[in-house]
Amino acid sequence: MGSLQKTAVCLLFLSIFSRASNSTLATFVCSDVKTEYYKPAAISCIGSKNITNVIVKRCENCNKQNSCLETVINTWRGNNSSEKGRIRLVLQHNVSEVHIQEVKATDQGGYKWYLYSDAGVGDGCATLEITAPEIEPSLTWNGRKLACLSPTGHPQRQLHWFDDHGTNLTGSASLVSEEVEGGLTSLTSTLHETPILTASKYCCTVLYDVHTKRNKTKCLSTHKAVTDYPHFTSTPDPEIPKTMKEHVPIILVPIILVLCCFAAVLYYKCCQRAKPEGIFRPIKDPPSNFETT
Repeated sequence: MGSLQKTAVCLLFLSIFSRASNSTLATFVCSDVKTEYYKPAAISCIGSKNITNVIVKRCENCNKQNSCLETVINTWRGNNSSEKGRIRLVLQHNVSEVHIQEVKATDQGGYKWYLYSDAGVGDGCATLEITAPEIEPSLTWNGRKLACLSPTGHPQRQLHWFDDHGTNLTGSASLVSEEVEGGLTSLTSTLHETPILTASKYCCTVLYDVHTKRNKTKCLSTHKAVTDYPHFTSTPDPEIPKTMKEHVPIILVPIILVLCCFAAVLYYKCCQRAKPEGIFRPIKDPPSNFETT
């Protein structure tokens, strides 16, 4: 009788252990996704049996431990969506999908799944990669410093400076980053070369991926910059229009001359009238009583 009890207990333990083993051996397949900014994305994990509950956490990287801190989905607590429905769970039988509308920079990274199904419990991780626009940089020079603008792109891209000898001048530059729509950034790097630009050519390189070294480069010849820059081109001073005060003396000169002539004529006429009449009268013959015999 005692041996039968021992056998029953052993069978019970084996049954419990078998169920526990089955629950931990459940497997799920999660697929990585690559999309563009502002486009929708769907990350999925598929199991062999019907999935009942899902917990999804956002991670910095699937391979980085303790980086999954933000929970975006938790069906145990009734949270089937987050960010006002922009991120939501679609659960159908053995397929669980997380749909993300208008992806942005902060959506990129790993998504850790904790799945509960009729086959047991399992986990998986999928990576969402977002491709940002890769716009060629533009260079400007104001006579004292060079500026390189990368208008829109992924916040992790880098700007580097090189001269015509391949010397890295990035350490002599200052960088300003401004956030634009969707988590993208605008980068402006300014190269300060004082007192003058000594190299014949300067190049600005936008490094989009440090692993693949994917980049775009724009160069500027300092000789052409000096030729094109307005500060170094001599132009005649613009003619300043004469004001009314400058015109007045020129206009008064002929008026004064006319008045002087008119005054001279009047003076001459007045002098003529003031002379005695006898001077102009003819001399008559003497009276008869002065006649001699």
